[in-house]
Amino acid sequence: MVDLSVNIAGLALSDPLMLGSGPVGIRADDLIAYGQVASAIVTKSISVNPSPGSPQPRIAKLDRDGMINYEGGPNPGIDAVAETLREVCPLIPCPIIGSISPRTLTYSSGLEQMVEKFVKAGARAIELDFKYLYDQAKGRLDFQADNMSSVLKRVRGVANTPAIAKLAYGSIDLADLAKAAEDGGAAAISAINTVFPAMRISLRSRRPLLSMNYGGLSGGPIRPLAVAAIFKLREATKLPLIGIGGVTAPEDVVEFILAGATAVQVYTAAQIQGPSVFPKLRSGLIELLTNLKVSSISELVGAAHDNVRQVEDRQWDAVAT
Repeated sequence: MVDLSVNIAGLALSDPLMLGSGPVGIRADDLIAYGQVASAIVTKSISVNPSPGSPQPRIAKLDRDGMINYEGGPNPGIDAVAETLREVCPLIPCPIIGSISPRTLTYSSGLEQMVEKFVKAGARAIELDFKYLYDQAKGRLDFQADNMSSVLKRVRGVANTPAIAKLAYGSIDLADLAKAAEDGGAAAISAINTVFPAMRISLRSRRPLLSMNYGGLSGGPIRPLAVAAIFKLREATKLPLIGIGGVTAPEDVVEFILAGATAVQVYTAAQIQGPSVFPKLRSGLIELLTNLKVSSISELVGAAHDNVRQVEDRQWDAVAT
């Protein structure tokens, strides 16, 4: 038998396959359905008050299991979500992790109340979505790594609940962000968020498909970027890592684990295929690890770092000196 169990941010999970944050992580029926098959659920990113989000169309599918979106954070607000969680948590065997939206993290007030409401409603951990706070396209120019530490400390000061820092590529180096996550008391890091900007153009209308023109790229096309981010983060921190980006097959899961992740979040494939993607990934993962003669998936965490080639970069040899 292959042991798929992992421990991330103090949560004992039956396997490393978590539902990532997105629109399917907010409605009661979806939470119940995915809660029967995923090892954990991360809710959609929630704000203090309801938000309508961006005008439609705001999501477009791509080839190779990809998507671009500019949702603009549509959600019913923390009070409505807390009510839903109180209803569904007793019906879900896996832990639920409450996700807090980027803009909420910038408020001088409201964050602490959101954390308290999530925890009282049954959330077992909190994921802080730092996307866009330091993004090169939309981020705040005054946001620095130590600002992230301050936000994490505010969350840790409210309740003894694990806080997960969700990171993306942007204007601050991942290693600096990892250090800030440690300083702030984060229990884990998840990475990466969508890659911005991306675009699709309609051949008929001759204009961008999305109402906001640009969107964030997710799914299969960003997987190599996400694996590299996890690899770089493992070099920079000992915090547990959660890989996000284009997991569609068991091989993708193992690649993230080898890079240094303890678990992965699956979202784009879950949105496209529905809850059935999780038992498929789980059975495929058992078969793959059996073929690789691996008895426990935890054996593979960060194993690629033991086999890195030490090769001198010779690309500048042709430059005259």
